[in-house]
Amino acid sequence: MIIQYTATKYDENKKLKDILYKRMYVSKELIKKLKYLNCIFVNNTNEYMNYIIQENDEITVNLDKYNELNDKEAFEDKFVLVDKPLDILYEDEYLLIVNKPSNMPTHPSSDNYDNTLSNIVASYLKKQGIKNIHIVTRLDKNTTGICIFAKNEYIQELFVRKKEDIALKKEYIAIVNGIVEKDHDIIEKNIKRMDGTIILRETTSSTLGDYAKTEYTVLKRNKLKNYTILNVLLHTGRTHQIRVHMIDIGHILLGDTLYAKYYNIANIDNLIDRQALHAHKISFYHPITNEFIQIEAPLPDDMKKLG
Repeated sequence: MIIQYTATKYDENKKLKDILYKRMYVSKELIKKLKYLNCIFVNNTNEYMNYIIQENDEITVNLDKYNELNDKEAFEDKFVLVDKPLDILYEDEYLLIVNKPSNMPTHPSSDNYDNTLSNIVASYLKKQGIKNIHIVTRLDKNTTGICIFAKNEYIQELFVRKKEDIALKKEYIAIVNGIVEKDHDIIEKNIKRMDGTIILRETTSSTLGDYAKTEYTVLKRNKLKNYTILNVLLHTGRTHQIRVHMIDIGHILLGDTLYAKYYNIANIDNLIDRQALHAHKISFYHPITNEFIQIEAPLPDDMKKLG
């Protein structure tokens, strides 16, 4: 992948490193790596990062050369490669988007080093000559659905730095206990970590925590079995956001034994043995082509039978 930029009159007398970061969206960490491997050029010449830019200067970043030379981030240093099938929903030279099954973390941890989606993706991408993976969106271990991986760290950075242009929209199907009364509502409450735990979260009316906004629409109410199926749109992406905001309005995800135990709610797992949450739809403007992309992941069988 080659990134090119032609300097304008507004870029004159600025340093090369500033143009790379502010105009070309190259992260400061990646700039250091590219500089070390001589992968940055101005008018086909390697230049210092303090080089003063002039109008019409042609700035080129050669990520292909960087990937060839950069052996310090090989998969084998970070991941056990696991050769298993992937449910691929979309792929091009920049992105890999897959449908994650339940009972599988997105990335390795100290107690699960090899049975994760990242291990399988790492094995798959190595066959394409890609040396590392870059997670754009994560899901909890027992949440199913769409996960986005970038094929290089520059693409991953674009999802952060060009967030407004890319306009990533994430929708979930959630099944909660009880009958949700409002057909549609928006929940705006800060979320913070509960005292004494590193896992559980809760809403807070104070200035503590992080701003969070969740919008939901009722799809179906099952009064006989006492649950409601929702389409949930995330306007922010906080840890456990859907689970915590549903609890705030008096409902808990079916199968969510983690929070059911804390709130002493019984029989939450008699219809499904995991939290009933599925990342079923995403849409965004492609970070490179600007093409509008919309992808859906079919509802898994354990949630489909409740629909």
